[in-house]
Amino acid sequence: MSIPKEYIGYLSAQMATKLADSGKVKIHDKPAVSGAIQQVILDDAAKEDRLNQEVRDYLDKYNEQIRRDGLSYQEMYQLVKKELMKKYKMVPSTGRGKEAGKLSRDKVIELSHGLIKALAAIPQQVELTVDKNEVRLQMMQDLQELLRAESGIDKSVREKIQSQKREISEGSAEWDILFRKYYSEEMRKLGVT
Repeated sequence: MSIPKEYIGYLSAQMATKLADSGKVKIHDKPAVSGAIQQVILDDAAKEDRLNQEVRDYLDKYNEQIRRDGLSYQEMYQLVKKELMKKYKMVPSTGRGKEAGKLSRDKVIELSHGLIKALAAIPQQVELTVDKNEVRLQMMQDLQELLRAESGIDKSVREKIQSQKREISEGSAEWDILFRKYYSEEMRKLGVT
Protein backbone atom coordinates (compact mmCIF):
# COMPACT_ATOMS: atom_id res chain seq x y z
CA MET A 1 0.00 0.00 0.00
CA SER A 2 1.24 3.42 -0.76
CA ILE A 3 -0.16 5.36 2.19
CA PRO A 4 2.72 6.50 4.41
CA LYS A 5 2.50 5.00 7.88
CA GLU A 6 2.75 8.50 9.40
CA TYR A 7 -0.51 9.41 7.69
CA ILE A 8 -2.52 6.30 8.60
CA GLY A 9 -3.07 7.33 12.23
CA TYR A 10 -4.22 10.79 11.16
CA LEU A 11 -6.44 9.32 8.43
CA SER A 12 -8.07 6.92 10.90
CA ALA A 13 -8.84 9.65 13.44
CA GLN A 14 -10.22 11.93 10.72
CA MET A 15 -12.41 9.15 9.33
CA ALA A 16 -13.87 8.49 12.79
CA THR A 17 -14.59 12.21 13.19
CA LYS A 18 -16.15 12.51 9.72
CA LEU A 19 -18.23 9.41 10.35
CA ALA A 20 -19.55 10.83 13.63
CA ASP A 21 -20.25 14.21 11.99
CA SER A 22 -22.16 12.55 9.13
CA GLY A 23 -24.94 11.55 11.52
CA LYS A 24 -25.00 8.09 9.98
CA VAL A 25 -23.48 6.49 13.08
CA LYS A 26 -23.38 7.18 16.78
CA ILE A 27 -19.88 6.69 18.11
CA HIS A 28 -19.61 5.86 21.80
CA ASP A 29 -15.84 5.34 21.86
CA LYS A 30 -14.06 7.39 19.20
CA PRO A 31 -10.54 6.05 19.96
CA ALA A 32 -11.82 2.46 19.58
CA VAL A 33 -13.45 3.29 16.24
CA SER A 34 -10.33 5.10 15.06
CA GLY A 35 -8.25 2.11 16.17
CA ALA A 36 -10.50 -0.31 14.28
CA ILE A 37 -10.18 1.79 11.12
CA GLN A 38 -6.41 2.00 11.54
CA GLN A 39 -6.14 -1.75 12.06
CA VAL A 40 -8.00 -2.52 8.81
CA ILE A 41 -5.67 -0.24 6.86
CA LEU A 42 -2.53 -1.56 8.56
CA ASP A 43 -3.61 -5.18 8.03
CA ASP A 44 -4.10 -4.48 4.33
CA ALA A 45 -0.69 -2.81 4.13
CA ALA A 46 0.93 -5.77 5.90
CA LYS A 47 -0.74 -8.18 3.47
CA GLU A 48 0.70 -6.27 0.54
CA ASP A 49 4.13 -6.06 2.21
CA ARG A 50 4.13 -9.85 2.59
CA LEU A 51 3.20 -10.24 -1.07
CA ASN A 52 6.01 -7.88 -2.13
CA GLN A 53 8.47 -9.90 -0.06
CA GLU A 54 7.25 -13.13 -1.64
CA VAL A 55 7.81 -11.59 -5.10
CA ARG A 56 11.36 -10.51 -4.14
CA ASP A 57 12.12 -13.96 -2.71
CA TYR A 58 10.84 -15.64 -5.86
CA LEU A 59 12.89 -13.38 -8.14
CA ASP A 60 16.00 -13.87 -5.98
CA LYS A 61 15.83 -17.58 -6.85
CA TYR A 62 15.98 -16.72 -10.55
CA ASN A 63 18.19 -13.63 -10.32
CA GLU A 64 21.06 -15.21 -12.26
CA GLN A 65 18.76 -16.37 -15.05
CA ILE A 66 17.08 -12.96 -15.23
CA ARG A 67 20.49 -11.30 -15.65
CA ARG A 68 21.73 -13.90 -18.11
CA ASP A 69 18.62 -13.54 -20.30
CA GLY A 70 18.79 -9.73 -20.13
CA LEU A 71 15.30 -9.41 -18.67
CA SER A 72 14.15 -6.31 -16.85
CA TYR A 73 13.92 -6.94 -13.10
CA GLN A 74 11.14 -4.35 -12.79
CA GLU A 75 9.07 -5.94 -15.55
CA MET A 76 9.56 -9.40 -14.07
CA TYR A 77 8.64 -8.02 -10.63
CA GLN A 78 5.38 -6.60 -11.99
CA LEU A 79 4.52 -9.82 -13.86
CA VAL A 80 5.17 -12.05 -10.85
CA LYS A 81 3.29 -9.69 -8.53
CA LYS A 82 0.31 -9.61 -10.88
CA GLU A 83 0.19 -13.42 -11.00
CA LEU A 84 0.50 -13.78 -7.22
CA MET A 85 -2.24 -11.19 -6.72
CA LYS A 86 -4.52 -13.30 -8.94
CA LYS A 87 -3.55 -16.42 -7.01
CA TYR A 88 -4.35 -14.82 -3.63
CA LYS A 89 -7.35 -12.91 -5.00
CA MET A 90 -5.92 -9.56 -3.93
CA VAL A 91 -6.96 -6.18 -5.28
CA PRO A 92 -4.07 -4.06 -6.58
CA SER A 93 -3.42 -0.83 -4.71
CA THR A 94 -2.87 1.05 -7.93
CA GLY A 95 -4.66 0.51 -11.14
CA ARG A 96 -6.91 2.02 -13.73
CA GLY A 97 -7.07 5.46 -12.19
CA LYS A 98 -5.83 7.38 -9.23
CA GLU A 99 -8.90 9.52 -8.62
CA ALA A 100 -8.77 8.55 -4.95
CA GLY A 101 -5.17 9.57 -4.54
CA LYS A 102 -2.56 6.85 -4.32
CA LEU A 103 -5.01 3.96 -4.17
CA SER A 104 -7.10 2.56 -6.99
CA ARG A 105 -10.87 2.83 -6.79
CA ASP A 106 -11.04 -0.97 -6.49
CA LYS A 107 -8.71 -0.86 -3.46
CA VAL A 108 -10.80 1.89 -1.83
CA ILE A 109 -13.94 -0.22 -2.38
CA GLU A 110 -12.22 -3.26 -0.86
CA LEU A 111 -11.07 -1.21 2.13
CA SER A 112 -14.57 0.20 2.63
CA HIS A 113 -15.94 -3.36 2.90
CA GLY A 114 -13.24 -4.20 5.46
CA LEU A 115 -14.01 -1.02 7.39
CA ILE A 116 -17.74 -1.70 7.65
CA LYS A 117 -16.99 -5.25 8.86
CA ALA A 118 -14.63 -3.82 11.49
CA LEU A 119 -17.31 -1.43 12.72
CA ALA A 120 -19.90 -4.22 12.84
CA ALA A 121 -17.46 -6.19 15.01
CA ILE A 122 -17.51 -3.48 17.72
CA PRO A 123 -21.25 -2.79 18.24
CA GLN A 124 -20.71 -1.52 21.79
CA GLN A 125 -18.51 1.36 20.47
CA VAL A 126 -20.48 2.32 17.36
CA GLU A 127 -24.15 2.24 16.45
CA LEU A 128 -25.28 2.52 12.83
CA THR A 129 -28.30 4.83 12.38
CA VAL A 130 -28.71 4.06 8.65
CA ASP A 131 -28.18 1.05 6.38
CA LYS A 132 -24.71 -0.55 6.49
CA ASN A 133 -24.12 0.10 2.80
CA GLU A 134 -24.90 3.80 3.24
CA VAL A 135 -22.30 3.98 6.01
CA ARG A 136 -19.83 2.07 3.82
CA LEU A 137 -20.36 4.51 0.96
CA GLN A 138 -19.81 7.43 3.36
CA MET A 139 -16.57 5.85 4.56
CA MET A 140 -15.51 5.32 0.97
CA GLN A 141 -16.15 8.98 0.18
CA ASP A 142 -14.28 10.11 3.31
CA LEU A 143 -11.37 7.81 2.52
CA GLN A 144 -11.12 9.18 -1.02
CA GLU A 145 -11.15 12.75 0.29
CA LEU A 146 -8.41 12.04 2.82
CA LEU A 147 -6.32 10.22 0.21
CA ARG A 148 -6.59 13.24 -2.11
CA ALA A 149 -5.38 15.41 0.78
CA GLU A 150 -2.43 13.06 1.30
CA SER A 151 -1.61 13.27 -2.41
CA GLY A 152 -1.45 17.05 -1.97
CA ILE A 153 1.00 16.63 0.91
CA ASP A 154 3.10 14.23 -1.17
CA LYS A 155 3.13 16.66 -4.10
CA SER A 156 4.12 19.56 -1.83
CA VAL A 157 6.99 17.54 -0.34
CA ARG A 158 8.24 16.54 -3.79
CA GLU A 159 8.13 20.17 -4.93
CA LYS A 160 10.21 21.21 -1.91
CA ILE A 161 12.81 18.60 -2.77
CA GLN A 162 12.88 19.67 -6.41
CA SER A 163 13.33 23.31 -5.38
CA GLN A 164 16.72 22.54 -3.84
CA LYS A 165 19.67 24.39 -5.39
CA ARG A 166 21.10 21.17 -6.74
CA GLU A 167 19.31 18.18 -8.19
CA ILE A 168 18.66 15.34 -5.76
CA SER A 169 17.83 12.00 -7.36
CA GLU A 170 14.67 10.30 -6.20
CA GLY A 171 15.51 7.04 -4.48
CA SER A 172 18.84 8.28 -3.17
CA ALA A 173 19.49 8.26 0.57
CA GLU A 174 19.53 12.06 0.62
CA TRP A 175 16.18 12.22 -1.19
CA ASP A 176 14.64 9.75 1.27
CA ILE A 177 15.90 11.75 4.26
CA LEU A 178 14.54 15.01 2.85
CA PHE A 179 11.24 13.37 1.98
CA ARG A 180 10.78 12.10 5.54
CA LYS A 181 11.81 15.48 6.99
CA TYR A 182 9.48 17.53 4.81
CA TYR A 183 6.67 15.00 5.19
CA SER A 184 6.97 15.25 8.98
CA GLU A 185 6.79 19.05 8.70
CA GLU A 186 3.58 18.77 6.67
CA MET A 187 2.12 16.37 9.23
CA ARG A 188 2.95 18.79 12.06
CA LYS A 189 0.95 21.45 10.16
CA LEU A 190 -2.01 19.06 10.48
CA GLY A 191 -1.40 18.75 14.21
CA VAL A 192 0.25 15.33 14.08
CA THR A 193 3.43 15.05 16.15
